Amino acid sequence: MTEKRKTVFLAFSLTCFIAIGACVIVNIAMTRQITWSARSVLSIIFGWIVLSPIVVKKYGLTLSLCAATLFVFPFMYFLEKITAVNDWFAPLGLPAAITGLIAIWLLYFLFRFIRISLWFKLAASVYIAGVIANPVITHYVDKYLNREPAFFRYFTGIFPCVLITALFIYLGYRKHKRLRSGNNGANNYEYRANE
Repeated sequence: MTEKRKTVFLAFSLTCFIAIGACVIVNIAMTRQITWSARSVLSIIFGWIVLSPIVVKKYGLTLSLCAATLFVFPFMYFLEKITAVNDWFAPLGLPAAITGLIAIWLLYFLFRFIRISLWFKLAASVYIAGVIANPVITHYVDKYLNREPAFFRYFTGIFPCVLITALFIYLGYRKHKRLRSGNNGANNYEYRANE
């Protein structure tokens, strides 16, 4: 770890520690016991665990995603235990977290390992997040709330994402076509020059 990253890490950790202390002190001063600050403390600790690899390592995004994958379920489980609303982890939090993690990992591999135009990557990102992941999570929200699925609610979420996806694909296709035309022109120029 470089000195600069060590300094940033210490500042980040100190900020989290101060935030935890402030939440606990204010909570005790107001209610004479720890109530709502328990949720804040748990959330700050989870955020510190997930974000620390990015702060510490130059290419810490992979470790950060691994940390989020490993700790999000314990975090949500214990968060359920200290909130007033119970019984949401298994029916809502678990499937929503799994859906979100799958989407995030797909986007990670898309941007890290697949060599295609940025426009096509953006199109795939919008499609994965808005057309696939969002309706799945909305389904579990409806199920948890005992709410009948509404076609209009799904449609208003999916349709704009489909349009944006199509726009990004079109822009990517235009860029690809323009690059091909430029390369063909350069090749023809070289061929005429050799003649």
